[in-house]
Amino acid sequence: MCESTVLLKSAEGISTIMPEAVIVRDDGGSITCLDILGREVTIDGARIAEIDLLRHRVMLSRP
Repeated sequence: MCESTVLLKSAEGISTIMPEAVIVRDDGGSITCLDILGREVTIDGARIAEIDLLRHRVMLSRP
């Protein structure tokens, strides 16, 4: 499958938001991640910092 790990980089460090996301959507001021089972996580105030397709990783950042 083509799932990606979604990570959040903040002042506290790097944390895993969703280990196997199939959809990552920029909602203009927040990022929404969904997995294959339909579970949804929304991160307010985040932006996409990097998408690494080779490593199946999406790095978000939040000040």
